[in-house]
Amino acid sequence: MKVTLIPMRVKVNDFETNWQEFKQRFKEALEYRPDILVFPEYCFTGFKEWDFSGAKLYGEIVNRVSKLAKENLVYVIFGLLEPYKNCVYNSALLIGRDGEVLLKHRKFQEPMKFCTGNTVRTARTEFGKAAIIICGDLYNKRIAKWVRKKKPDYLFVPMEYSPETGKIIEEDIKMMSERAKLLEVKTFIVNTYLPGGAWVFDKNGELLAQSVGDNIVTFDSIIVPKQDVF
Repeated sequence: MKVTLIPMRVKVNDFETNWQEFKQRFKEALEYRPDILVFPEYCFTGFKEWDFSGAKLYGEIVNRVSKLAKENLVYVIFGLLEPYKNCVYNSALLIGRDGEVLLKHRKFQEPMKFCTGNTVRTARTEFGKAAIIICGDLYNKRIAKWVRKKKPDYLFVPMEYSPETGKIIEEDIKMMSERAKLLEVKTFIVNTYLPGGAWVFDKNGELLAQSVGDNIVTFDSIIVPKQDVF
């Protein structure tokens, strides 16, 4: 399984600019012959100050990404705003090689005005079971229980994290490492640029690969799927 993590530059409320950036980075990533491409949290619209207008683009975004995935026979993971009745979820999708939506995660760790998720699901691939959580979910106690219960073979975490320092520091990476160890799963994290960055941790929290800024990380991972316990 070859995973490519893409810290993408995102402009708030500028869908077409973000779409062009997405396509360009997607094309760059294909040079590494990946199986799975992973983009950050709400990477097509950004989000600021309770402006949920980007949610109306949900269907258009899913259609465009599904078409790209199918044309290139790859899995794609990305974040987007999802409208639902009278509110909006901060969601992330896994699109399969055939362009179908295989998995949706709705973020737990959100403040007021968002709808919030209440579970973690997994999807089966030829590499084993995949799960997705989003940014602050990584530090949520309920999420930790769900992830350990579901026992995925690998976990993907799209982020949009901008620390007060303006850059990712060793303490931030240490906290990610501790959570990967707690969750007992190989973890792939990618952040929006600025400040960007991408990280891969094994189930013991060891840092296996990383990048800074908007540099791509491509990681070859040997997955031995766990046996389900009934």
